[in-house]
Amino acid sequence: MSLLLALINKAVESGIIWKILRILPILSKLLLVISVALIFGIVPMDGSFRNTYISENALMPNQAYSQFRETEWNIVRGFRNEISSLNIWNLDVRNRIVRNWLDDFGLETDLFQTDFNSPFSNGLKSEVLYGVLNGQRCDGTEAMLIAAPWYNSENNYNVGGVSVAVALTKFFTNWPVWSKNIILVIPETPGFDLRAWVESYHKDLKITGGSIETAMILDYAMDSDSFDHLDVEYIGLNGGLPNLDMVNTAIHVAENEGVKVSINGMQSFSKPSNEFKNRLEHIAVGLQKMAFAGLEPLKGHEAFSGWRIQAITLKAVGHGGNSDITTFGRIPEAVTRSVNNLLEKFHQSFFFYLLLSPKLFVSIANYIPAAIILSVAYAAMAIHSILKTGLLTSNDKFIDIQSIEAFVMYAVSLTVSILYRQFVALIQNNHLSTQQQGKFILILQVFFVFTSYRVYVPKSKTKALMQAMAFMHFSLALTLLLALNFGLCFGMGVLAYPMVLAVEKNTSKLKQRMFLLISNPFVAIFLMYSFTQDKWSWDLFNIMISTWDNIRCWTWPVVSCSWLVSWILVVISCNGEDNVTDEPKRTKED
Repeated sequence: MSLLLALINKAVESGIIWKILRILPILSKLLLVISVALIFGIVPMDGSFRNTYISENALMPNQAYSQFRETEWNIVRGFRNEISSLNIWNLDVRNRIVRNWLDDFGLETDLFQTDFNSPFSNGLKSEVLYGVLNGQRCDGTEAMLIAAPWYNSENNYNVGGVSVAVALTKFFTNWPVWSKNIILVIPETPGFDLRAWVESYHKDLKITGGSIETAMILDYAMDSDSFDHLDVEYIGLNGGLPNLDMVNTAIHVAENEGVKVSINGMQSFSKPSNEFKNRLEHIAVGLQKMAFAGLEPLKGHEAFSGWRIQAITLKAVGHGGNSDITTFGRIPEAVTRSVNNLLEKFHQSFFFYLLLSPKLFVSIANYIPAAIILSVAYAAMAIHSILKTGLLTSNDKFIDIQSIEAFVMYAVSLTVSILYRQFVALIQNNHLSTQQQGKFILILQVFFVFTSYRVYVPKSKTKALMQAMAFMHFSLALTLLLALNFGLCFGMGVLAYPMVLAVEKNTSKLKQRMFLLISNPFVAIFLMYSFTQDKWSWDLFNIMISTWDNIRCWTWPVVSCSWLVSWILVVISCNGEDNVTDEPKRTKED
């Protein structure tokens, strides 16, 4: 301890600390570069990742011979022909016909009615068919779930997925080995109605089968007898990920059946996994899907986020491949049999990871420092702003009229950000289309940037304190978010950084306004989301609020209560006086 104190005293006497404080803006930029380089430069490099493996020995994927083979071909084809003919009927008729089949199989069945009252859901109503197959060797406390929506995320009729799900359920009734109940769910779509069913299952649903351990959503939206490859989707709402063992089991089973596997829509099997570029693309797509989870069309597995249910979506892609529809059915069969072996919940493997290919992953310890460094970059700017006030180097009182004004503006910014959702609801109630709503919100951001000087012009000390509170508020928000939703945390940190450039000394007004405009949360998210979707997504803000109201996707409240608060403070502070020094000065005593 004495040695540490001696080193600190030596550093103070030599002036090193004050030299570091003077270069905090440069240090902040350097930290941003290091953070981005760590994710897109270091993590994809050899030595940073590992091959995937099954941590839970009890899973034993592919240790037993899969039975759902050509003997079931005619059964699957028969169900497919019947289900294909049901496409012309409404949901009520389809559900009642399939329910009769499930009743004949011996399942306990019921219909769940969904109803969304949010002003952004347009009064969506739907009906979910579900049935429970009671395992002969279980006590009814645990269950495995298979879901097949009538229409997939692309609004295509999921004739193959429903056919395989029904045929598998009939197939499972002949097996006495189940130590967990099996639940079959057939919603209209894999979005809001499936989420409503999951919420009701954990509250007041009439028929239940115990705690759901795993969920697989089957997506085979074509009449073709064969498919090209299997795509595995696994990123849930709010950055939630299934246990890596669940993902690895599905991939291992599929590859053992000779099926080519991709993840997140990336056809990595066509490229060698030892290529740096291929791994980099997987990281970029993974972070994008993590940040925009819930905002993009829901695949189905997202509906189970928040209940410790290991959920994935299995999607058959392409026509005329080497794998037939019974091969697709053997994948959920084998995964179900593997999970059936578990005596406890998934816990052995990772819950925080990034997949660089179906067979390569990076654990949280390798990539979380990037978010921490990004948070420190904003904290450094907060310290720099505090030093500009001179409060730490002078005898001025901390509590004065300018300090109070800064705290009042912080409270006002926080209040405005929280109430922004009601403001958008007011726009929606004026019967504007979603496209008109999106354009109006973006125009409002531009208007505020160029007219904010009419709202309030802070004094020099108030300006510096507002910037300090803005950057510290954002830094703390990133720190809280980095482990919960790394993709959203990293994306917010990078996209919001032009705020820092806007407060730099000697920045022209035009550049300052441009930095503020592109760092606005709604403008930045709109541009990035539209870029990833290859179209102008004017309905994005409607989606953000609708998903928060209906499926509890955190993107809207997180952005509003963190990024928007800091941005408003920075915009108003940029209109203030510049009498404060841009560099901290030492007092004579120092």
